[in-house]
Amino acid sequence: LEVDDEIVILELQNIDKHNFKDRLLFYSSNVITNHCLRKGDNYSKLQGLKVYAILNYNLTNKVNCIVDLKEDDNKVFIEKLEYKIFDLTKIDQNDKNSKYYEIINLFKNDNLETLKEIITSEKYQEILKQIEIYNQEKEEYQKMEDIYKMWMEEEENYDAAYEDGVENGITQGEKNKTIDIAKNMLNKNIDINLISEITNMSIKDINAIR
Repeated sequence: LEVDDEIVILELQNIDKHNFKDRLLFYSSNVITNHCLRKGDNYSKLQGLKVYAILNYNLTNKVNCIVDLKEDDNKVFIEKLEYKIFDLTKIDQNDKNSKYYEIINLFKNDNLETLKEIITSEKYQEILKQIEIYNQEKEEYQKMEDIYKMWMEEEENYDAAYEDGVENGITQGEKNKTIDIAKNMLNKNIDINLISEITNMSIKDINAIR
């Protein structure tokens, strides 16, 4: 996403796989290199990057952890890179007095009628509307299910390569995984703009693999 002249990555992780801290650094570095500065621009025009990671497993000792690049005296070295890690496991889903009560239920409560009673704030009601759409409209739901299955199948192949000790091939493997997912989506006649949004591939590159 591009928000207030900054690039924002939203990462959701339900299962702890490999070293997530290293993966965060790798993914964010790739985005900075490819998206935060146009070719020929002065480095002063470098866009800031924020990574929001919502995790359903323990990674830090806080519910909401902010990670910046800092100097020895704890002063922020540069403000153009920041990670915000939100840990779902440290929140009581039933604590109505918690400021996270609504959002934790959006993630962990699968009863739509109960959610309608819980969710009162306007910003979370918008999310709930989208959840309802994907649960009530079979075509939209199936589309997202197909995308999810493709990701899982490709992720299993990637994990197998990782566990077998593939080193130099990991970066290429990620690229191949994305291309395979895009091809599968094209075969299912999924809108090319949605494919581009999900895979982060350009329309031109997607058309090239048809």
